[in-house]
Amino acid sequence: MSTTKAAPKGLTFTHNGHRYKLDGLPVTGVTTLIGGGVPKPALVLWAPRVVAEWVTDSDNRPRLDELLAGDPEAAIRELKSLPTKLRDEAGVRGTAVHDHAEVLHNTGEAVDVPEELTPYVEGYAEFLDKWQITTLLTERPCANRKDWYAGKFDLFATSPLLAGGKPIQIDLKTSKGVYGETALQTAAYAKAEFYIDEDGNEHPLPEIAATFVAHVTPAGTALYELARTPEEIEQHYQMFLAAAYTHKTAKLRDAIITEPLSIPAIEGLEAA
Repeated sequence: MSTTKAAPKGLTFTHNGHRYKLDGLPVTGVTTLIGGGVPKPALVLWAPRVVAEWVTDSDNRPRLDELLAGDPEAAIRELKSLPTKLRDEAGVRGTAVHDHAEVLHNTGEAVDVPEELTPYVEGYAEFLDKWQITTLLTERPCANRKDWYAGKFDLFATSPLLAGGKPIQIDLKTSKGVYGETALQTAAYAKAEFYIDEDGNEHPLPEIAATFVAHVTPAGTALYELARTPEEIEQHYQMFLAAAYTHKTAKLRDAIITEPLSIPAIEGLEAA
């Protein structure tokens, strides 16, 4: 007699590859859903600019001459990879800043901060003090079974200076700027059905009164409003669901166009 093993219940997160599984099934992350559903025209212009700036930088002339004197295909591959390398370097820096921010949230202190990250971390620590931020939850995976997504929020907190001291959500960004699509991201986290603790146990999330984005830069940390009320969070959540639907239906769109039509044969026409 064969038995079917039941799929494991709950949410799991794998750091390698940044992948989630919910009740044993793959579930797409919030940022992936938004990335696949919200156009980013600025990136189309950014990538060629990165290459153009590198090519026209006199410090890079020896390497450029070397590339042009060698295999053209190899030169194309290296030049094409410049935006990806820059993006990956920024991603590594952003992850490191997030890691130190989590320590600050949990302990109030930052230790072993690399010199190149010190301005980011010191500025963020000053921001936490000035805004009197008290941590509720930080860097926990969360998910929503009904709308089928998962993610990891940065910070749920309170401040006597924000939202009347009610629970708020703050997302940290170390990018060049901050953008409205972050409101969709924070709304998705705020509307998650549960988060998991270190042991994988599910817990309900606090009701979030407002959402914000903290722009963490070497010059300091600035705070921007995203949603000022639960009603605005709901509006942003509907935008997130629209973006998620666009991403989730990508394969259906790809399948719409098949083979070109042939002119149908009309009975009796050939005989005539």
